[in-house]
Amino acid sequence: MKMKLNEMVCALAVVATLVSGCGKGSAKNPTIPGVDGPHVNFINGTLTLSAVLQNVTFDAGLRAPIPKLKNSYIEIGPDFQSAGLLISIGIDKEDMKTLTHDVIRELDPKTLPGGRPIPGVAAGTMPSLAVEIPKLKDVVFYVGPTVIGTFVHVPLKMPGYMGTFRFYDAANVPIGNVSIVGEDDKGENSGFLVLVNLKGRVEQVTGMKF
Repeated sequence: MKMKLNEMVCALAVVATLVSGCGKGSAKNPTIPGVDGPHVNFINGTLTLSAVLQNVTFDAGLRAPIPKLKNSYIEIGPDFQSAGLLISIGIDKEDMKTLTHDVIRELDPKTLPGGRPIPGVAAGTMPSLAVEIPKLKDVVFYVGPTVIGTFVHVPLKMPGYMGTFRFYDAANVPIGNVSIVGEDDKGENSGFLVLVNLKGRVEQVTGMKF
């Protein structure tokens, strides 16, 4: 008996306990074990991506520039509302333009950390750069002509699992995809990948064309 696509998606979500309201057309982002988020928003022309890693503790904070992006940053520190680690990434709209038109030429195509193909990308690779973060493995940024994204390492205890879902901003408007990536065959490299489509919603909010 063949399973319909909607039934397959719902079954996948139930097994992984990641999403609710499957098949009801609800604009809900998946729930990632041990993570509050990720959340995306736009503040004064900056695309911000934030998440709280509930099982990671950090007693001090730091903010660092992202290489090659002079107005953008990555910030980590203790979350005010929990015992977890808050990670926040801000990409300035002018840097988006530089990233997708100039910086992309300098970057080598890479897979996910550990060598698995990037989900939702036909080639399985994208140009990337990494930022080293204390207490975390590198936060990896991916870039394409109309796409930017990031992979954040999170211990998930979901070996071999990989699921990709529609990703919505704070206004419940679809803005890209979020993938939940379980541990590889070495028990490493689990986390979440967010890919944001710069066309449509981002162009509308920032007033820029990509």
